[in-house]
Amino acid sequence: MIETLNNLDTQFFYFINGHHCAVMDWVMWVLSARWSWLIVIVAAFCFSTLRHEPKRWWIVLAGIGLCFLLADQGSVQLFKNTVCRLRPCHALENVHMFREGCGGLYGFISSHAANAFAIAVFFCLRYWKKDRVVPICMVAWAFLTSYSRAYLGKHYPGDLICGALFGVLVAFVVHGVARWIEKKLQKNETKK
Repeated sequence: MIETLNNLDTQFFYFINGHHCAVMDWVMWVLSARWSWLIVIVAAFCFSTLRHEPKRWWIVLAGIGLCFLLADQGSVQLFKNTVCRLRPCHALENVHMFREGCGGLYGFISSHAANAFAIAVFFCLRYWKKDRVVPICMVAWAFLTSYSRAYLGKHYPGDLICGALFGVLVAFVVHGVARWIEKKLQKNETKK
């Protein structure tokens, strides 16, 4: 069973990684670059938080930071360092790479996918009822960022799917903590 899943994962990886062109190389590299994340997150924060919750901006900012911390460190400490699955660029031949080396030795689960989906789903949980444009854009960004990791030869699709699922779990936990803090703050404000 595991061997069959691994073979399917490898075939799907080669399908994604094998379809490339010069323009898409640059697009995927930009999507995967951490500096581009700052632009996306700041834009989402401005268009949603500062518009809908200007007084609670610090809770959202803390939530974004906590999503990053838990998703990033969790993906490394709980998965990469225990499962020890080699990245495809370390394990396979004829992997298309663009502008950078392979990176760390292990790839399960994808930290990029975990981080992107944690933040995107956090925005969805926070703003879906108020404004669907930003949450939908954030989820699309998370999908494209995750796809870029297989395109660039860094991760198998299974690494990305599991990373995304872990990110969703992190988002629900962080959102729950944020709501709990807000309820406590509201109780204290009504007592005054």
